[in-house]
Amino acid sequence: MNCDFEKALVIAEKEFADRLWSPIFLSLLGTLIIAIFAVTYREILQTEFYSQVGELPTPLSSVLEGFYSTSLMMTWFSPLVGIALSFDNVIKERKSASLNVLLTHPVFRDTIILGKMLGAVLLLLVVMLISSGISLGTIMLLLGAKVSAMELSRIAIWFILTFLYALVFLGIGLVCSTFVREAADSLVYNIAIWLTLSIMFTWILIFLHYTIEPVVSAGGPDITNSLSALSPMHHYAELSTGKTGLGWGAGGGGKGGENIDGILDIRFTLAQWLNEFWTNIVVLFVAPLILLIVAHLKFLREDISA
Repeated sequence: MNCDFEKALVIAEKEFADRLWSPIFLSLLGTLIIAIFAVTYREILQTEFYSQVGELPTPLSSVLEGFYSTSLMMTWFSPLVGIALSFDNVIKERKSASLNVLLTHPVFRDTIILGKMLGAVLLLLVVMLISSGISLGTIMLLLGAKVSAMELSRIAIWFILTFLYALVFLGIGLVCSTFVREAADSLVYNIAIWLTLSIMFTWILIFLHYTIEPVVSAGGPDITNSLSALSPMHHYAELSTGKTGLGWGAGGGGKGGENIDGILDIRFTLAQWLNEFWTNIVVLFVAPLILLIVAHLKFLREDISA
């Protein structure tokens, strides 16, 4: 494996700039910011109402309360950001024949794919920082609340989890981009995966629960519970809110119960949260890593001709 990290950074900088000023990306980022501001503002109004009647719900923190709704919005929209940054990452270069030109210079394929991955990942990190900053800034501005060190640590962990969740879909987009020849096809596949694993996943499990499982299980293990582990949304939902899902029709793990309602629930220590959800954390760390490795290996064997 031959890789020049300095040259990879140059490629990453170009990838970052190209994606940053893309009209599609800017439109998606603007929509995400507006959506996060709207749900955060709505949560603040609810928090103020609960405070007036003396019934502030879990997590007993007006600052962290706003991030529950932000978690829902990030569940739906952050995968789209990851997809937008990666679905045509390799395809567009192949179509423009720029890979052929680039490889005539002293640049190895490892350097090219590493640079493109770094550019996409760094831009995704910027988007997640902006989104989290909008949510936190809205809460502090409208509530006039101060953020304690404990709250800031919880928000930092929540941010890492959200970034890893979005990174899974960025990895899926990169894999599709290396296997698929047309950008339109790659986009369709990525949208279908997003709808299946995030938005519609709860409905799919409900359908399986009432149709296939009674026939297959016959009193055995719950198949739908096993299948839920296939969705990154499920792991992100449990880690951030304690719910089993945040897609359409999702339920379970409501606030205020005896169970831990995710990282934002200050009734429990970080050690208790980690002990409860360590398997979910492992999945969110390992899944994007595997996807990026697959995309990397496939690109090394890629036919770069259009």
